[in-house]
Amino acid sequence: MQVQDVMTEKVLTIEAHDSIASARARMRDAGVHQLVVIGRRGRVVGVLGVADVHGAPDAGHVEDFMSRRLLIVRPDTSVGAAALLMRAHAIGSLPVLEGRRLVGIVTVSDMLDLVDTEDGVFSPL
Repeated sequence: MQVQDVMTEKVLTIEAHDSIASARARMRDAGVHQLVVIGRRGRVVGVLGVADVHGAPDAGHVEDFMSRRLLIVRPDTSVGAAALLMRAHAIGSLPVLEGRRLVGIVTVSDMLDLVDTEDGVFSPL
C-alpha cells in the first residue's frame, strides 16, 4: 500500500507570514492539528502543529514558530516507510509532494484508519 492510498488530498495550508491567531483559528475551525506552511514563492517551507502554537503570542508569525525541519514523502512511498519515518522523528504528519507540488498530507490519523477495529490488527502494508 502506498501513501497515495491513504493520504488526505485536501491539505490545509497557511502562509509563513500569517499570524499565529490566524493559524489557531484555521486549525480550530477545520478540526486539524497541523497546517502545511507555504512560503512567498508558493513552496512548502514547513509544518505548523498545535504544539508549535501552544503558548505562542497571537500576533506572532507562523514562520517564527513552524517546524522548519521538513520531512516529506512522495505519493508512491510505502505506507510502512512513512509510518516508520513519522515514528522515528516523533512527528504527526508528512506533506506529500510530487516534485515541488503539494498533493496531500499523511497523518497519524490516516495511519490509524488502517487499523481494523474489529480485530485490532493492522491492515497489510
